[in-house]
Amino acid sequence: MKKNLGKRSPNQFCGNLEGDFFTRIRIYLVEMYPARNIVFGVLFFMSAWCGIALLSHSGNGNLLPPKHVLFSSALTIPLMLLLLRIMDELKDFETDPLHFPDRPVPRGAVHLTDLKLFGLFIVGTLFILNLFFIHATLIFLFVFGYACLMYKYFFLKELISNNILIALATHNPISYLFFLYVFFIYKNNMTIPVHIGRVLLLGTVFLWSSMSWEIARKIKRPEDETTYQTYSMVFGLQLSLVIPIVLSGASLIVIICLYYDLFFGFTILYMIAVYLFMVMTFLRFYKKQSILFGLKTTTEIFIVNIQSILVLEGIFIV
Repeated sequence: MKKNLGKRSPNQFCGNLEGDFFTRIRIYLVEMYPARNIVFGVLFFMSAWCGIALLSHSGNGNLLPPKHVLFSSALTIPLMLLLLRIMDELKDFETDPLHFPDRPVPRGAVHLTDLKLFGLFIVGTLFILNLFFIHATLIFLFVFGYACLMYKYFFLKELISNNILIALATHNPISYLFFLYVFFIYKNNMTIPVHIGRVLLLGTVFLWSSMSWEIARKIKRPEDETTYQTYSMVFGLQLSLVIPIVLSGASLIVIICLYYDLFFGFTILYMIAVYLFMVMTFLRFYKKQSILFGLKTTTEIFIVNIQSILVLEGIFIV
């Protein structure tokens, strides 16, 4: 997936460290994991929870688990996403100086040791939350174990790290595992029966949305391509633009099919309008016309709108 460079020492990138440990971690978080990423993680949890609750709609207002379970599980998703970000940083420290020289680690603003220590702190926090507050040991260990396999490239580094498609196929399922994590906690804390098949179908919305976002953020016009492997380099610009549109459209269809008897007609029309905005943006990008937002941001707008609707509908209906 990335051009192979000569092996570098982890200490090679610590020549211009700024401030103490906490200052450097703050720099890293501001640049690589800003507050909006935390919001995205919490929104993922809340939309998955509300989406499941809507499928088991009883009308009795019984929507939330105990407060300590809600807080701990909602915090687990953004913490896991941050841990995955740090794992990627550690995996790619040899190649990031070539492709992303302005990031904190390559430019020397943050030491790899800082990220290792911070990562261990996050791991400890996750284990405490899930073993003592949520009591979701098995599903958490499964998700955490999968994340560790991702970190090790499933022990197939040469194969996966140099093939963007295999990387997508092996790494993207983590989003579905996050959804199953939420479902497991819901099932353990709520007494309302759920339809397993419909819940598993809902999970594909999160899987396809994640895949759509991952592809959209790695699409470039031919004249902008570099040695960094992108989906447009593999599929060509036209097909790489079509894939996120199809995946997002499939997510929208699943949402409509699952909730058509619960959602107001305006809600469905609004979701379709947001999707059409995404399609229009991708089409204008292909035609080299001006666009209001980049492909990555446009995809995020679609995902955030869909997930926000699930949360709002869950609050108003359940």
